[in-house]
Amino acid sequence: MLLATLTISTIGDEISLITLMFRTAGDRTAFAVPMLLVAQLLPGLLVTPYIGRLVDARDAGKLLAGAALADAVVLSWMAYHSDLVSTMVGAGVLSILFAVGGTATFALIPVLATGLGMTLARANAVLEFVRSAGMLAGPVVGGALVAWGGAGNALLFDAASFALLAVVVLGSGLRRPVEVDVDADADDQARTLFAEYLPVLRDRRIVIMIGALALGVFASAIADVAFVFLVTVSLAAGAMAFGLLTACWAGGMMAGAAAAGVWPMLRPAPLAFASAIVMGAMMLAIGVVGGIAGMTMTSGLVVVGIAFVIGGAANSVHNVAVRTMLQREAPAGAHGKVAAIYSAVTSSAGILGYMAGGMFMPTGAIDAYLLGGALGVVAGGVGWLLFTASRSKDA
Repeated sequence: MLLATLTISTIGDEISLITLMFRTAGDRTAFAVPMLLVAQLLPGLLVTPYIGRLVDARDAGKLLAGAALADAVVLSWMAYHSDLVSTMVGAGVLSILFAVGGTATFALIPVLATGLGMTLARANAVLEFVRSAGMLAGPVVGGALVAWGGAGNALLFDAASFALLAVVVLGSGLRRPVEVDVDADADDQARTLFAEYLPVLRDRRIVIMIGALALGVFASAIADVAFVFLVTVSLAAGAMAFGLLTACWAGGMMAGAAAAGVWPMLRPAPLAFASAIVMGAMMLAIGVVGGIAGMTMTSGLVVVGIAFVIGGAANSVHNVAVRTMLQREAPAGAHGKVAAIYSAVTSSAGILGYMAGGMFMPTGAIDAYLLGGALGVVAGGVGWLLFTASRSKDA
């Protein structure tokens, strides 16, 4: 029941993203869409360090339920307030709530794995499959809801999915109790935020993994910006091709998540770096084929489609392996802080990647894929060399 609800909630996330994009674009205000993208990301990024500390100090199950319920309230309010200011304010609040929910979920995965009697890697794989399914179905459902009942009704549907998630989490009894030491709690009040994160930052394996991940996200973000221009300019194709290729990536992610759930993944770190190299290699292949051999629309769609299926599968394996490694490496009481660092670094890398990718547009999509692919391969290869050179905490 919980996993089914998470699927519905993930679909709801995609619906809200699409709905707010359509609503903002329809306002016709200059820079409205970039402002929305910033509002959906920046507030959560700024408060992420405090969220990590909060999750480690409180029951993550109750925090997830509370954040989901607050999401439902904010989305319901936004459904009836369609002006630009309300949309931006609501998007900013949702950004913070999504950060709380994401960090709490990361901390709850080991608890969920124990409760379901499965390995940590398999629990992460199941979550990745759920998210991939939501990414595949969400845009279709969201577009249909906006076309059928308008943006307001689509947001109300999303609100209902979060309300359902809150009820299911509370009813499932999913909890992550935190033992509170009164003396230690008093000492914590006097410690700086940086001091609380310092033990995690001293773990070289965690720092190297997240650093390599950040470079990989930066590389992927460059290609993400170039994607629409790769389709419309380099391949001279249209919206149908764009949708099909997006589905290829999402389908690959579902396949990768399913495969990751079968593997025992006793050593997740090598898989994390290897899959990063594969993702980079697929971007690089698109750039090389497009830049050197050239691509007609038909051959280009075939090449990019195959690369997207493989890259999407590697993306899921990478996500599962990274989360599993970080959850095993860090003590349970620091999972919130690890998730906060993980989220803040990747979000920052994504923003920088979007900015870098914009420099290649609209005619430099092939060059953007060449650069993104090369950086992705470097992220996986150099990251693995640094990781193996660090002292192993455990196998």
